[in-house]
Amino acid sequence: MTAPRRDEAPHLEAIKRSAEAGFRFLHVREAAGGAVTAIHAERKHRGVVETFLLQDVSDAVAARFRSEDYPSGDPVWQEHGTVADVIAALLSLPPPGAPGAPTRKRRVSRSLWMPDGSR
Repeated sequence: MTAPRRDEAPHLEAIKRSAEAGFRFLHVREAAGGAVTAIHAERKHRGVVETFLLQDVSDAVAARFRSEDYPSGDPVWQEHGTVADVIAALLSLPPPGAPGAPTRKRRVSRSLWMPDGSR
């Protein structure tokens, strides 16, 4: 195992903050238990499910769903970008029910992929 590169530090710190915020992780592997191809994380609270998928430091997607719409419905919010950016955006969303919290469903981006193979 090699030490993380300096440019990976903000992304690793964002993942750590998400774990501290209650996200649970699933390592998505190649067939037959091969190499990890992505990391999926999710947190359920207050009537919503928040999730993110990391495939590379520059290729991540995050979303918030109403609980009743997860996993096959459309999100109320989503973001695509670097790991650090999407996690920061997700963690900075107003809590569900608070002023400014997203509530309106939007069409899901093609970049949002679920570990069960949907989308």
